[in-house]
Amino acid sequence: MVLFKGNTVKQINIILDKAEQRKQKLESKVSGLQQEIKGLYEAVQDDFNMAILEDKEPSKQLTKDLEKAQKELEQAKFMLGQIDAVVQNEIEKQKKELEKERVQFVKDKDVEFNKIFHEMNQLKIAYLEKVIEYRKQERQMHSDYSRTFRNIEKRLGMHSKISYFDNKLSINQRHQITGRYSPMITPNELRVAFVEENLAYDTEKNKDAFK
Repeated sequence: MVLFKGNTVKQINIILDKAEQRKQKLESKVSGLQQEIKGLYEAVQDDFNMAILEDKEPSKQLTKDLEKAQKELEQAKFMLGQIDAVVQNEIEKQKKELEKERVQFVKDKDVEFNKIFHEMNQLKIAYLEKVIEYRKQERQMHSDYSRTFRNIEKRLGMHSKISYFDNKLSINQRHQITGRYSPMITPNELRVAFVEENLAYDTEKNKDAFK
């Protein structure tokens, strides 16, 4: 199996992860600054009210702190709003290389699947050739039986014949029948293998049948 490196995928994931981390930090900062500004605004209002009541100048420091927090909030919001655009711009640069890696990945997997398909096809051909061999032998058996036993059975007044189930295979059997396991692949067996990625119960149980 070819080991896929996926360097561009890794790089893009790093970019996206870092951008997400940066977003979370800025969102947290914005939330914290909003709370801080709310508190400072209330403090400025309270200080202003006290200054009027006590006939003194309002605190300049509180106003400076409020203005500073507002500027920081504005800057944090601006940076937060730019992250997606910056990331998208960087990813656009990587898209061409990403497509190259995607094409190479599919190409490498095609080689692996073609190997499996070849092996499956060889098994299918061998299986169908065995079905053909079975049909020829079945027809020959009935012919041989008829030539060997028909005349003597008539003379003896016997009406025995080969049981329907003796060496009988059918293409119409949808699933395995308990007690009458068939080497033919049934639709149910194929479904279980394909969908459930497993052998059907009766198939697993009869791995060594006909030995």
